Amino acid sequence: MFFSKYSFAKCFLFSSFAIATSALAEPWIDTSDIYLKANIQLLADTGKIITPVTTYPLMWHDISRDLKNIDVTSLTTSQKNAYYYVNHQFKLAKKNQTRIKAQVGIENKRFTSFGDTASDKTSIAMHSSIMFDNFAAKIAPSYTQNPIDGDKTRFDESYVAAFLGNWVLSFGQQNRWYGPTWDTSLSLTNNARPITALSISRKSAEPFIIPFTEFDIPWTVTSFMGKMDDERTVKDTLLWGFRLNFKPFKNLEVGLTRLAQWGGEGHSQNFSTFWDILIGRTNCGIDGACEDNGQNPANQQAGYDLRYSFSIFDVPMSFYGQKFAEDGNENTLNYLTKAQPQVGFDAHLNIFGKASTVFIELADSLADCGERDKIGDCYYEHSTYSTGMRYNGRTVGSTYENDAKTYVLGAISQLNSNTRLTTKLRFLDLNYDNSDKAPDNPLIGNTVTSIAEQVWMISSSVQHDYRNWRFTLSGDISQSSYENDIDDETEFNASLQVEYNL
Repeated sequence: MFFSKYSFAKCFLFSSFAIATSALAEPWIDTSDIYLKANIQLLADTGKIITPVTTYPLMWHDISRDLKNIDVTSLTTSQKNAYYYVNHQFKLAKKNQTRIKAQVGIENKRFTSFGDTASDKTSIAMHSSIMFDNFAAKIAPSYTQNPIDGDKTRFDESYVAAFLGNWVLSFGQQNRWYGPTWDTSLSLTNNARPITALSISRKSAEPFIIPFTEFDIPWTVTSFMGKMDDERTVKDTLLWGFRLNFKPFKNLEVGLTRLAQWGGEGHSQNFSTFWDILIGRTNCGIDGACEDNGQNPANQQAGYDLRYSFSIFDVPMSFYGQKFAEDGNENTLNYLTKAQPQVGFDAHLNIFGKASTVFIELADSLADCGERDKIGDCYYEHSTYSTGMRYNGRTVGSTYENDAKTYVLGAISQLNSNTRLTTKLRFLDLNYDNSDKAPDNPLIGNTVTSIAEQVWMISSSVQHDYRNWRFTLSGDISQSSYENDIDDETEFNASLQVEYNL
């Protein structure tokens, strides 16, 4: 495989100058706007949006179709507010857009969630998106003064895409989020920077109709193959991702996810190897194909997630969760072993007269390796691909890394038509087995903390729109305590992001 960020950048520079007109600028909803996600989810939970909505990037195609079918006069006040916000964002997406973003902060952001666009404390970026006929492109060059990973110049969130019938073929660096969660996900999130990948996705979740019935199931699917070109133990490791998302009922959404690291320098990356990965033969113990010259040919994860919505006293609410697993055990036929849970509950409420989505999420990312009692160091890890499911120093999944129990209470609120607020209270039991796979090697092991750490954190972010300007002020305060003989620490961080839409 063939990915190069420099040739990728040249491709985008050519594309942006070659195309001057458009009918629709952004075919996707990305992971940068948690308020858009909250409003889409409210309309989905109340049956107004029928397409699956727990896979990002999320296509605008079906969202806009469902918006057109909504009878606005029948909506509640909260639903109307959600409808108007989503519809306004769609109108913006229909235009050619060039946006300039600048951010300055006290420190780098330790944890990132849906809606966060940068973890580095200081950066400046330009996003310009275009679409012409069946072709779309976005170029997003950015500069970071003191980057965590050393890359000062980036093209994160850039892509080129072509529409072929009901399929979209794209090449670029897009953030992905798989699952119904708000704060983080065990499977795939925007915690790490996006890798350069070739992907194919269904444009519209046109339903599958069960023969001889009127029962239909909207469904969508996406898959990508990317190259992890950062500094790691196996250079140029390939990452394959797959996501199937469907709604068997209007109030139930189901997602199936698979991830696999394979190939890279010194490892086979032919079709035969990938086929073995695809059918699960490279899980330990399946047909004796676990090892290739003493090495495991793939690092795999798989799991499923559910979101069930209902109403009590006209209050829309949902239970949701996921089980996400590491590779199979030796000498078994069990593909989903060491599966770790994440569960959550949310409700769309009025708090002091302000429309809000309130959620609580619990997760545990300690997978017992089976070698030592209550010792982890397995989740996101691998014997051969020892850098693990990480990219540029961050996991591609949970922002809290492996061996963590996390409890998060949050609220996403609309204060008025131009002002929004997100607040979170977190208790994080990080690396609670107090062990790290390689505490002295930055390429291997837990990237958040090498020792047990308990964190209480309060975070808040307020966003305000004024004409073509958007201002986002964020801050958090945390207190950490340690099992080891280390004094407690109190930390404060804040950042300001200013965005101008040309």
